[in-house]
Amino acid sequence: MVRVYNCHPFSSQLIVPVQHQPDTFCCGRDALFVISAGCKIEAFTVTGAGCEPICTFASLGKVQKTTYSEIGDYLATIEEKNKVFSLRAYLNWRKCPAQGKSRVGIRMVGHVLQAPFKGAPKDQMEIVEVPLSEPPVSISCCPVKGDLVVGCHDKVVLFRLKEEMMDGGSPVLDFERFLIVHVSLNLLEVAFCNGCLAMITDLEVLVLKLEHVQKMESNGQQKTPQEAVPVTKDICKGEATLSYGQDEFVLFQSPLELLGEDTSGSGVSVSLEWTGVEDLTTEMQNSLCLRQLLYRRFAPDLSHVYSVEETSLHSLQLLPMYSTGDLESESHPGGKEKQILSLFCFFSLPHVGYLYAVGNMVQQLSIYNYPEKAKQAVLSPQFLHVITRNNLQCYTVRCSAVAARDKDPEMDTNNKACPPFFMPVCALRMQLFIGLRAACHSRNNLILLAKAEVHVQARHNESKKGSPQNVRAITKTPSVTSEPAWNLYCLQMIPTVQLCKEMVDYSKRYKDCSPQSYVHLLSEAHLMLKAALLDPDRCNQTDAEELLSAFKENCTQLGDCFSQFEMDDFHLTLPYYKMSGMSLSELISRRPSWENGPQKFGNGFMYYLKHSVYEEIEEPLSADTANQVLHIFKLAEPTQIPHVLCSPCMRNVCLRTAWDHLERLAAISPSALVTLTKATVALRIEDPQKYQMAMERYTELRLVFGFVAEPNLLRHHGIVATELSRELQRTQPGLLVAAFVALLESNKMKLEEADLFFKTLCEQDGAEENEEETPQLLVDFWEAMLIACTKEAVIQVLLLKLVSLYIQRTARKLQPDRTPLKTVEELINSCGHFGTIFPWIHIINASGSHPQGPLQDLQKLQSILCGSSINVKSVLPLLHQLPEDASPGLSIHVLCGTRLGECERVTEQLLDRCPEAVLSFAKCEMQQEKQPLWWKKLLPELCRRTRGAGGENRILVSSLRETLAVVATTLQPLDFLSMLPDDGVAPFFLPHLLQCSRKNSIT
Repeated sequence: MVRVYNCHPFSSQLIVPVQHQPDTFCCGRDALFVISAGCKIEAFTVTGAGCEPICTFASLGKVQKTTYSEIGDYLATIEEKNKVFSLRAYLNWRKCPAQGKSRVGIRMVGHVLQAPFKGAPKDQMEIVEVPLSEPPVSISCCPVKGDLVVGCHDKVVLFRLKEEMMDGGSPVLDFERFLIVHVSLNLLEVAFCNGCLAMITDLEVLVLKLEHVQKMESNGQQKTPQEAVPVTKDICKGEATLSYGQDEFVLFQSPLELLGEDTSGSGVSVSLEWTGVEDLTTEMQNSLCLRQLLYRRFAPDLSHVYSVEETSLHSLQLLPMYSTGDLESESHPGGKEKQILSLFCFFSLPHVGYLYAVGNMVQQLSIYNYPEKAKQAVLSPQFLHVITRNNLQCYTVRCSAVAARDKDPEMDTNNKACPPFFMPVCALRMQLFIGLRAACHSRNNLILLAKAEVHVQARHNESKKGSPQNVRAITKTPSVTSEPAWNLYCLQMIPTVQLCKEMVDYSKRYKDCSPQSYVHLLSEAHLMLKAALLDPDRCNQTDAEELLSAFKENCTQLGDCFSQFEMDDFHLTLPYYKMSGMSLSELISRRPSWENGPQKFGNGFMYYLKHSVYEEIEEPLSADTANQVLHIFKLAEPTQIPHVLCSPCMRNVCLRTAWDHLERLAAISPSALVTLTKATVALRIEDPQKYQMAMERYTELRLVFGFVAEPNLLRHHGIVATELSRELQRTQPGLLVAAFVALLESNKMKLEEADLFFKTLCEQDGAEENEEETPQLLVDFWEAMLIACTKEAVIQVLLLKLVSLYIQRTARKLQPDRTPLKTVEELINSCGHFGTIFPWIHIINASGSHPQGPLQDLQKLQSILCGSSINVKSVLPLLHQLPEDASPGLSIHVLCGTRLGECERVTEQLLDRCPEAVLSFAKCEMQQEKQPLWWKKLLPELCRRTRGAGGENRILVSSLRETLAVVATTLQPLDFLSMLPDDGVAPFFLPHLLQCSRKNSIT
């Protein structure tokens, strides 16, 4: 439904000084061409002061249709002479004198004149003849590249604008026909823009896209050029057909709309015929194809008129919007190439207009319902202008809403917002003109042709019923007129900022009675300002600072709407306030008095305020602003006060007032979070008694839940995080560690953030002066986190952190800065990642002396390596810190070797460094499949070493005796005998051999 308002889009209405009655006209950018008496063409410059004449020249035939291209600065016409229709392009027309007596050069397309132009710049107008095999019915120019498109009965011919260099360096423009698109439609109008081709018949619309095959394949649409469009022999599906034997009845197909990939099912056949240079054509055939974007078929609307002819489509237009300003391009002659951001297609029936996006997305945006029959509609980035018999109607459009989203990926997030493109359109103005005939748009101006004639009723003897062919064959009797009264008007658009101010003033009448209408008009003003900011031409003409200032003011107004009114999309308050550029302090100062109760604060404002205080603002607010924020939450949402006080921006709030609010909240809704916040405020006001009373109210577990509910209680940048963290570090380090473990497990904090917190806390406390040394509180956190963690990736990170720390402390004989919270026994009992230390490791530990050594860190390191969780290979690069000649280093090296399965090497290490641990190591590690190492490795090595020691090494002898005892109970006598040395002492080995024999006999 179209909303109707009454604003004034036009600032002035001037008369174009045309000498004769205009037949047709066209304009573009700053040029206006008026064709009078069939063949006379007058050119004007359109400025803010009106239309100034440039020159006058004559066409070769009666001009039927015309279009102007800014790229190349040429005028293209369809002309009729002696009942023959021709297509011509007028170049260098600005060289014509104002009197109309100009030199003209005429040439065929593709034949650039040489002499007398050779070596010298041209100083005369050129007319380029474009031959066609069929009469043209429509022409269009690409606004981006200047290419010329000609629509014939059932095909579209595409001409590329190119630049030929003369010998003297003077460029000459020419056209090259490179593609013919054959379609099974009877075309009325065509439009072309940057590879997008649109066409309409009486009741059908088809939009095609000329694309590179590689691009389509990258989008997952792997099509060959032959498969890109359906090529069939079907007849045009959209034509009206007669039922057999009943000429009085006309049958039409049902309406149909197809978008995107579904368009291939339209039944319209499309085929390509490549023309032009052979090599270039081959390249194009291999890389380009047409993809159907949109097909729509209408049934004729007979509710207003009875003639099928008067229900046909008209006013086809492709409108681009650009992402940046003009970009210089050497490949496109006569101007500059523009980078298209979004593309739109408009077409109209007599009583309904349709706007589609056909760029990044293909979607219907708006439907325009006209109150009376429209003769023509003209689309611009800001407005849709529709002319009827006696009215000029100005409607809003949704192009900038789509372009804003295509340009900025942050749109529709917490940072940026834009009114939706599906918002209902509105009519800003309906202005009376008598006898409107035609309209065209030129930058900031609208050109209108009006002819008021006194008609004598034409007599129609034919029946109003009949076939479409009969209707089209009717020849109307010429009107009997008096001298016609005609005018060519130039209407200048009002500056965008001024129009938006008028719309805002107009919208205020709806603010109380219809808030939705108020927001709607503000949104319309937002889209107009957005379109002006996206348009480099308009932005250059208008003061950019003024536009930006008006845009920010509009964002503030929209933010106020969504913050005050009860609306479903109240969350839009946040992005609009952000886009306004106003600070929280400035926005609060604009609010009405706070004394009137919580109803003054809508959902939108509280959403913005909470997001700003909790997540956005880190710099401290002033004391006044912070106290105002606290007062707002006291009135609107008192349960949020603990969260507010923990925000880093609330550092300067009045603590006594905060304590009073917390006391009232604790009486109404007590919780661990409220208690913790009270405790932290008590620390800020230096009242240890209040702090102690608050902390004693709940158990440690309940307090941990309070920290999880508000992580900022512990974060170092919060209002009281420094005081609370230091106090817990001093008095309750276990609670501090447990709170951080809970935060990490609830995904409210990252491990790196927690590490940084503990390091910073200990540095500020003066407990750790050396940056390379790790505070014990952080180590306690890692150990507690390892107990609670279930994520394998985090477990490996923690294990490596602890192993690295334990090795560093052990190697450097460092003592922790405080007593650890967990002993090695407690870690082994509560955490599966710490394994029970092997007995032979205890023997190695006992072999060394550690009068003041870090025995706890060494034992924790040994416990981790005795467990099954650590990846031992990740520890190997750290072992260089621990020499093997000392018992701590030896225990770690042999543990790593054992975990890697290197038992033989470990056995040699133990025999060399700590032989008393060999037998215990063998009992632990040489079992099952590794048991043969007892007699294949350990027994021979002990025999060799014992003999070399001369029997003086009692440890080796004792180990050898126990080894022989084990081997004797395992091997067969002959196998055992074969393992004994040949030069051994018989009395030493004989008892073990006898024991082996007795065991075998019993068996």
